[in-house]
Amino acid sequence: MSPDNSPRRAAVYNRFWHSQGGGERHAGMIAEVLSGAGAAPTADAPPVAVELIGHGPVDVDELGAHLGLDLSRCTYRDVPDAGELDLAEITCDYDLWITGSYMSRLAPKAAHSAYLCFFPTPFDHDFEPWRRWIVRNTASRFQLDNGFIGYGLGWYPPEGGRRRRWTWTTEDAVLSVPAGENRRIRMDLGRPGAPSPTILRIEDGDGTLLREISVGNEFGAVDIELGPSERGTEVHFRSDTFSPGTSDRRRLGVAVSKLRMTGMTSDGGAGRRVMVYLAIRYPWLRNDPFDLKFLDSYTAVLANSEYTRGYIKDWWKRDAQVLFPPIATEKLHPAPARDRLILTVGRFFSPGLGHAKRQLEMVTWFGEMHRAGLLDGWRMAVVGGCEKSQQPYLQQVEAAAAGLPVEIHPNAPRAVVEKLLSNASIFWSATGYAEGENRPWAAEHFGMTTVEAMAGGCVPVVIDKAGQKEIITPGVDGYRWQSPEQLKELTARVANDETLRARLSEAAVARSAAFSDAAFAGRWQRIASASHLLD
Repeated sequence: MSPDNSPRRAAVYNRFWHSQGGGERHAGMIAEVLSGAGAAPTADAPPVAVELIGHGPVDVDELGAHLGLDLSRCTYRDVPDAGELDLAEITCDYDLWITGSYMSRLAPKAAHSAYLCFFPTPFDHDFEPWRRWIVRNTASRFQLDNGFIGYGLGWYPPEGGRRRRWTWTTEDAVLSVPAGENRRIRMDLGRPGAPSPTILRIEDGDGTLLREISVGNEFGAVDIELGPSERGTEVHFRSDTFSPGTSDRRRLGVAVSKLRMTGMTSDGGAGRRVMVYLAIRYPWLRNDPFDLKFLDSYTAVLANSEYTRGYIKDWWKRDAQVLFPPIATEKLHPAPARDRLILTVGRFFSPGLGHAKRQLEMVTWFGEMHRAGLLDGWRMAVVGGCEKSQQPYLQQVEAAAAGLPVEIHPNAPRAVVEKLLSNASIFWSATGYAEGENRPWAAEHFGMTTVEAMAGGCVPVVIDKAGQKEIITPGVDGYRWQSPEQLKELTARVANDETLRARLSEAAVARSAAFSDAAFAGRWQRIASASHLLD
């Protein structure tokens, strides 16, 4: 805590700063406003010393430049990825703690704190039905106090079959190991499909070598002695990587299977020892979606939209205050003469993973309209970030675009994105398409790129779901569609009526101002004052 005569200390935590996405800009904008960047401190907004908290190195200047934020008054604190119990102790160093990290269950101990919720996605959202049933009926019995291993940065999603499941590392993958006395990690290591063995270096957070292992194709059992510690430990798996092939461009290190801790004290009789063993052997048993005690630690819960707020109320039984994401509308300048171009922007994700933006479907629909002569002289641009694991999906999109006036821009520089936003005429979004009502987290929780497109002068023609409903008034500043057929009809209407297109474009630009950075700062200050976050 800060002495009375020094600036108050605030922290904004996000474990994914390196991804530099919309959630990171949302959390980073809170840091910018708190720090007073670009504005002189006032009685209502006195100076605050702000630190960004994360795991692994982050260049604050580079982060700010990429996100379009002024973080010049902020510093960065790299803390060991040693689990949320360890991180909770660090929160005591601050007067105000902001958790802005997707699906975090951190329970801070700071005097004041706020939880920025992008969506209250249940921890069992990607479980098979049978596994979800087991968790929801038994997980409360496995909330044991021993502490368990957590996956940090540098891991690919699990894969494999019924007999064996494994998780690939990148060149540097981090485990969070809890405190304890007789700490030992046991696992199977292998490299199925790799062209050659590799040397795996297992190191602690200080770079001290714990063990060096030669890992070949076949899985073999390995034990790592960690020794006693009163604090959690960050453990790194470092190795060379290989690419499985042209259709899979991931860089894979080693495959880790059957990871668990052994040697843990299990007082309480045979029954408790069995429970501890099962929780270690099957860690997914501990993901209790109904365990929401961490929320009691927060002064305020913030939602990124009314859509998200509704699910927080329904699922978490908490009210939340809406803090719409900040959109840098002032940096987008609508071109007076616009290209006959349909634009879609969003990360490339295969359906079933994260927020699938449905680029493949949109390219297919555009192709159908093009061949039907509904878009004479029009082109399409598909823009978005693409991680190595999603290269196969990107290739599917590229194959669907072959022979069409479609441009694919994976990992385009921000300058290219802004130029397209300012010059395109129509913006498409299909996030949430073909997703059932039982998967509300797969829809657009707000619609940041939609607002960016509107600020650039694009006419939005977007799916009539979730957060998009809070942005667009149909027929006033754009349209919302409920089926691919309606998307095509509305798009053809806008594309072939220049007067209509100009009217909607002008209204879209005006509407986008409601979500500007300046509007965000005002909302944040009202929420902080009403919730006494800076008292």
